[in-house]
Amino acid sequence: MEKGTLIEFRVNNQRRLAVIDRPEGKKHWIAIDQHLQAHTIHPRQLTFTVPEERFRPQEIPAFWQQVQPLLDTDSLEVAWEILREENRTITPADLAELLFAERSPVACYAAHYLLSEDRFYFKLKGETYEPRPAAQVAELKYQSEREAQRLAEEVSSVNI
Repeated sequence: MEKGTLIEFRVNNQRRLAVIDRPEGKKHWIAIDQHLQAHTIHPRQLTFTVPEERFRPQEIPAFWQQVQPLLDTDSLEVAWEILREENRTITPADLAELLFAERSPVACYAAHYLLSEDRFYFKLKGETYEPRPAAQVAELKYQSEREAQRLAEEVSSVNI
């Protein structure tokens, strides 16, 4: 990895963006986040490497602002319908091309974010995402609705 590479990693199960600064020992990297805090990152903590461009830590907030308008989960359902019919797997870069007609760093990260947050349409299979069968999507949505309903009932019974 090169200095200036924008990465996503997890700390306490929360995603963070940072820029690679330098290697640390044999396997670890020092990455600097938008608050200029240094983090020692093991390769297992990396969840995404933003392709191509080099960044400075101060550019992370502007990058995130460009990503946010692209995070429309409804578009993921449309992509799932197309890919399910074609029965093919997809990478975040492929999804960026399909959804946004470009493979820019912003589009690729937005596609990664959508895929990694998705609980219904796609499942991670190695380095790619595979569309789930329609029956499985329906079951997952049903379970999610039931859970939301159960939680709403618990809240209303506590408020009585």
